[in-house]
Amino acid sequence: MPENFKGVFITLILLTLPLVFKGKEISWTKVKEVDGVKIYKGEVMERIAFCGTGELKGEQERLVSIIENPNGWKNWIENFKSGKVIEVISPNHKVFYQAFNSPFPVSDRDVVYESKIFRDSPNKIRIEMRSVKHHKAPKTIGERVEIIFTRYFINKIDEVTLHLRFETLSAPGGTLPSFLVNWASENYPVTIFQGLRKELKK
Repeated sequence: MPENFKGVFITLILLTLPLVFKGKEISWTKVKEVDGVKIYKGEVMERIAFCGTGELKGEQERLVSIIENPNGWKNWIENFKSGKVIEVISPNHKVFYQAFNSPFPVSDRDVVYESKIFRDSPNKIRIEMRSVKHHKAPKTIGERVEIIFTRYFINKIDEVTLHLRFETLSAPGGTLPSFLVNWASENYPVTIFQGLRKELKK
């Protein structure tokens, strides 16, 4: 598939997804439970999305600041190589860049994405992420990942306990076996929870 056509095709997917999800929830199937994190998978437009749910100890706003702080990403994001803020559109809307190491012979990955914070109620915060194009984005270091969606639903249970729901669906770029992509995606929510728990304890 020509690169220009691939770009148009992915853009159409990103624009279509909100219509697909509107009024229709993803049908999630539980896969396993690891370290207090329940993992689910669901089919979205012939791709497999993954979801992780569990509890963390900490404050909502501190968790949001950890998720959006490039200086701390290396502490909790697996295989993290580098990252930065590309643009601050508003306090609740930013564009970020992240790069990741991949084991040989797989090419390294990177991603350019926007992050929007929604405070739905005093006890509910939602962070929505998706890939975007940006004129200040660095040239890719190997293959560019397309985040179709990543969502953090942060609900306050009590003064010291949070319930987090993490949902993600992406296209990793390049040629990778589907089983390998799904295996990595299935385990990704667990590493996210483990990393965030460690950061919240600091």
